[in-house]
This record gives sequence, C-alpha cells and structure tokens, in this order.
Amino acid sequence: MSEIAQWLKDWHAAHEHELRSRGISSAVKRSVPGTPSRGRPKATAVSLTLESDERTGTVFLWESGAASLLFIDSGTERAWQDHAVLNSENDLPQILAPLVTLVPAAADAGTRSR
Repeated sequence: MSEIAQWLKDWHAAHEHELRSRGISSAVKRSVPGTPSRGRPKATAVSLTLESDERTGTVFLWESGAASLLFIDSGTERAWQDHAVLNSENDLPQILAPLVTLVPAAADAGTRSR
C-alpha cells in the first residue's frame, strides 16, 4: 500500500465516528492496479467517498500526490470539482475540508429549520 493510501486510511479511521455522528456514510476504496497501456503503467488511486442524503463527495488521491475532488448534490443538480496536490499528510485535512463541509449541509439545514 502506498504512503498516500495509508494517510487517507488513517484519516478515515480517525474521523469515521465523527462523520457517522453527522449523518455521513464513508468508505475508502483502493483501486486495483491496471495493466500498462501504450508503455505507461495505469495510475493507481485510493478514494474516499462521503455520502449524506442526496449529496456525495469523493476525493481520488494518486500515488503522485495529485488529488481530484468531486461533489454532487442530486437534489439541486449542483456539481463542483477541484484539483489539489498532496505534499504531506498534513495537507490532507485542508484538501478534504470542502467535501466534509458540503456533504452534510443539506441534512444540517433541515435540522436547523426545525
């Protein structure tokens, strides 16, 4: 397992209970290394998916440190994506912050209006 994959697994393990208490389900998935094509190896990524009601956020982290973030709210048909670079384990909370904020917002808004 790559160092970056381990960082994400560690972050998830440390925050899983907090996410669950906010109504967010979460899962870390490691992609299976693919076969090389055109003389280049297939990129291997690890992903974290966060889901709450109609909202889904996913971050894909590649061994190079590249990060792709995707957020979809199927209720409002809103989508957002961004890219970042993970240089150290300390960058992970900052990179994940937008997803952790956006995913539970719909559930939080319904709770506040009561």
